Amino acid sequence: MSGSNPDHRTINAGQSLADDATRLDGLAKATGAARYSRDHLREDMQWVRLIRCPWGKATLESLDRDAALAVPGVTEVVISGDAGDYDGDSIGYLVAESRRALERGLDALDARWARAECKTSIFDDARVRAPIGETEGDAADAIEASDFTFEATYSTPVQTHSSLETHGMMIEPDGEGATVHASTQGTFLVADQIGRFLGKRRSRIVVDCEYIGGGFGSKFQIGKEGAAAGLAAKRSGGPVYSFCDRREEHLDTGNRPSLLCKVKLGHDADGTIRGARIETFGGTGVSRRGGGARIPSGRFDLGEIDGRNHQDVQFNAGGPRAMRAPGCPQGAFVEELMLDEIAHRCGIDPLALRRRLDDSERRGAMYDVAARLIGWSERPDTGSQDGPMRTGYGIATCDWGKGRAPAKIEVVVHPDGHLEVRTGTQDVGTGQRTAMGAVVAERIGVPLANVSVAIGNSRLPSGPASGGSVCTPSTAPAAMAAADLARDRILADVAERDGLDPTTLRIDDGVVKSGDRSIVRWEDACKRLAEPISVMGEFDGRPNAYWGDGSSEGVQAARVEVDCETGQVFVREVVAIQSCGLPLVRKPAESQIIGGVIQGASYALFEEQILDPATGAVLNANFENYKVLGAKDCPKIIPVLWRDGQTGARALGEPPVIPTAAAIANAVFNAIGRPVRDLPLRPDRVLAALAEPVPERIATATTTKTEVRA
Repeated sequence: MSGSNPDHRTINAGQSLADDATRLDGLAKATGAARYSRDHLREDMQWVRLIRCPWGKATLESLDRDAALAVPGVTEVVISGDAGDYDGDSIGYLVAESRRALERGLDALDARWARAECKTSIFDDARVRAPIGETEGDAADAIEASDFTFEATYSTPVQTHSSLETHGMMIEPDGEGATVHASTQGTFLVADQIGRFLGKRRSRIVVDCEYIGGGFGSKFQIGKEGAAAGLAAKRSGGPVYSFCDRREEHLDTGNRPSLLCKVKLGHDADGTIRGARIETFGGTGVSRRGGGARIPSGRFDLGEIDGRNHQDVQFNAGGPRAMRAPGCPQGAFVEELMLDEIAHRCGIDPLALRRRLDDSERRGAMYDVAARLIGWSERPDTGSQDGPMRTGYGIATCDWGKGRAPAKIEVVVHPDGHLEVRTGTQDVGTGQRTAMGAVVAERIGVPLANVSVAIGNSRLPSGPASGGSVCTPSTAPAAMAAADLARDRILADVAERDGLDPTTLRIDDGVVKSGDRSIVRWEDACKRLAEPISVMGEFDGRPNAYWGDGSSEGVQAARVEVDCETGQVFVREVVAIQSCGLPLVRKPAESQIIGGVIQGASYALFEEQILDPATGAVLNANFENYKVLGAKDCPKIIPVLWRDGQTGARALGEPPVIPTAAAIANAVFNAIGRPVRDLPLRPDRVLAALAEPVPERIATATTTKTEVRA
């Protein structure tokens, strides 16, 4: 597994609360015992599937509803529309008693469609193809006053979420109530949304999502598949199962939108950027919003910016949803590659230019470590290599905000010494279950083996959805508060029984101590309880004593090899340095960084949704033709947890995916001497770049106004 070399993990020793803890649900997931929402099957349940348009834009001419209802096992056909605006757009749903009946019923519908002219790309819009607009305000003056101007256009593709577990839910009505097994990033969001489709009160609905197969931002809403399940369950009064198949997952469950970015900037011979005009166009499919990109990021001094020039562009495809660090990987790719291009033209090491433009002291220290671990001193001069195989090095950065939300955590102390941590928040794979257990165990002073964690159920204490990387930073303070209350209750009881001052007592590795003297084992202290005690820790979303200090800054460095005969890019190594405040559990924290790099490298090299320009049909709505990073494509990944004295848990889920594609693109630029300004870095694009002239450098003695266009 990439990143598993213990020689590189020693750098993380002692950085987290629980360095040696293993995921509490690791065995269940590895053995298949973990029961995901898709695994909730009943013999008496009904199956639901949406009826979808197969073209980019089409009108329904006919369908045979009676023939579908005549199929044995088909119980309902609901038609709610007669036109589709993209491949996968839904016009109704079909309900059947078995999967086979469902498939036969959909075939029997024999839907006939009349295709219409459609738009299939962001480039179908004339605004995107037009030259960059005139710079206005202070940015125009700054560019005019600079020694050189530079123009370039960059693009990124539509990237689908490709969650391991597809979107959907299984609903089990029970009289006035219902249990909903949902694949969701928000336990309580589903509880709030599904009731109006079921026709049941919110208080009578229980949402269960103990295990979730990923979401990356796409599973905040119940979706069309959930709404159809709710309506079908309301009508039948029985259990209903509605999950997308893999093709539907690619078509209609959201995506990271495409981006086109035009840049015109002015810079001096030493690399100082005086000002820039930045125009961005987000490809949002049929949606009218959601295509923004974070550029400028604010991490670099780019002078005066004329940057409020964003437009969302519609075409006939499914709309975007939030996707891991929305807008940030796109913006980082543009900004970081742009910086490397300026550095090359000015004859400056791109790392040196970043040090000058980036005023973060924390990232400044990270640059040193990243350069050492990746071997930056071996980096060849950009464009200096010959031969078919060339090596390149690139670097890029990230940061994230300090979002937070209210959360509650309950801790139950049982007379046998067992601690039960209870939280309704879900675990989308980040390790929330383990993190909460580790926080409580460490705070009280007992081994993690004493702790179990109940999670992902709306009957449990409320907490935030897994979005914006706010979940762990918000639940950790609540868990700390609950642990302190539970510990103090036990210590107060010990002090009363043994005539001791409770302020002198502590619990160390499961033993109550006063100074160096052992008083009683944890389990024996708990045996004195007449019944379990329950305490509730709360975090109201405002910084408090448990919030602590912390940030989510990061630096990544990549080393690649490029085959200049085939255009293939091989990512050999990525150093990923990431602060997340106080890391709670080392292994899941490292895993989050590794996962972000894997997803970012996949974005850099392979992922793009492809539409047929004639029909609007998605041509690669599967894992055969929609390429993702495979085991042999995966680089060696060195995750570095950057503690730096930070005391409060901060975001870790999203920041590690931001810089990876940019660092890889910069490494390719370094290797071949020409920038590849469009993701993914396909072989044809690399070969096309190699056919271009090598960008000329600007002599530092030049003072005459010079325009450098690309």
